[in-house]
Amino acid sequence: MFTIGEFASIGRVSVRMLRHYDRIGLLAPARVDPVTGYRSYEVGQLTRLSRIVQLRGFGLGLEDIARIVCDDPDPGREREILRAASAELRRDIVERRARLDRIDAYLRRREGLPAMSTSTTITAEVRWVGPQRIATLTREIPGPGPENVGPVLGPLYPEVAGILATAGIDVGPGIAFYRYDESEEATGMTVTAGFVVPDGVDAAPGLEVSTLPGCEAAVTTHRGEVAGIGETWAALVDWAREHDLGLAGVCREVYWTPGDRPQEEWVTDLVQPVRPAG
Repeated sequence: MFTIGEFASIGRVSVRMLRHYDRIGLLAPARVDPVTGYRSYEVGQLTRLSRIVQLRGFGLGLEDIARIVCDDPDPGREREILRAASAELRRDIVERRARLDRIDAYLRRREGLPAMSTSTTITAEVRWVGPQRIATLTREIPGPGPENVGPVLGPLYPEVAGILATAGIDVGPGIAFYRYDESEEATGMTVTAGFVVPDGVDAAPGLEVSTLPGCEAAVTTHRGEVAGIGETWAALVDWAREHDLGLAGVCREVYWTPGDRPQEEWVTDLVQPVRPAG
């Protein structure tokens, strides 16, 4: 038998952690002295402790670890949990690498160096974008950036789509545009999002139905996750200035890919109304 201190040292955990594992039923001592309350552990329990430590090292939470080690042995459950953790970790790596690329591209742009990342190397054109009939909702968001926009923007599309489906109205691509509130009471900005609808649609319950006017616009296509869309917008604005174009209205994003597809497959047109500079 090992004292709790000996067992903690061999297992490379703290005594405090062992007591916590005992409290939550993850790893109880083999024996607790009824007088002193001292905990003792058997050598065979090192196998379970080692497994817990290894699973913790994989980033699993104690609830998932308990599902693996406390219930009846089920290799299928362990594979399911670990594969989900692996997928989440891979997504995190991709997002962090993309963030590094965006930071590097931003610094190079600020320093006047040529971009090395394709995320800010764009192909754009000026073309006429015709009027579009749209059905939308508008919500306030605290500020720009994916961490603020995403939680507000994302739920708008299924909400609008559900209303249009109930009304029997066909939908085209998704659309979104942003406006800053410059009043003294302003808390941030608003996003208007929804779908292009047929020209004959006059109303839809609970939605704003309107027509975006046609315009001359600088247009480019952003491919991939929305986390990098800000850098593509910055590159489009730089492109417009390099071509002696002035910005002439609220920009819009047109989403051509169904929202249930992985974001790395998304195709989004960025549309910035422009006019000749001067």
